[in-house]
Amino acid sequence: MSEFPEMQPFGPGPASHNTEPSAEAQQPGAQRTVAAPPAAIEPRQNRADLVLAILASVGAGFILGYLVSRYEQTILRQTKLDAFLEHAQDWLQEQGPKITQPIRRGLESTGSTFEQAIKKVSTSNPLDSLSFLNRSKR
Repeated sequence: MSEFPEMQPFGPGPASHNTEPSAEAQQPGAQRTVAAPPAAIEPRQNRADLVLAILASVGAGFILGYLVSRYEQTILRQTKLDAFLEHAQDWLQEQGPKITQPIRRGLESTGSTFEQAIKKVSTSNPLDSLSFLNRSKR
């Protein structure tokens, strides 16, 4: 024999004669893979996903509740404002004549006084009322 080790071909080795071939070895093109145990990784991932989903749903619930409460406050504020404006308008319609009546009387009194003054001035000689235009007659 030679000093060099014997070369092994790539791929699966020849089947031993003492054991039965497995199902994977019987299928042509099937590859053997060693899988990591999924049981060690999956429960932690599931728990993290579940916690994340719960936190997201709680956060969405808080945001939705906040928006609904703001909307209700806006409606309530608008309703209160409308009620206040209606009350103010009713009060002004009720109290308006009471407030404006003295002002109206004052304006009418001033107008009549002014009319009387104009009538007096027009019936008499208007220049006689001005003292600096009157010269004393000698």
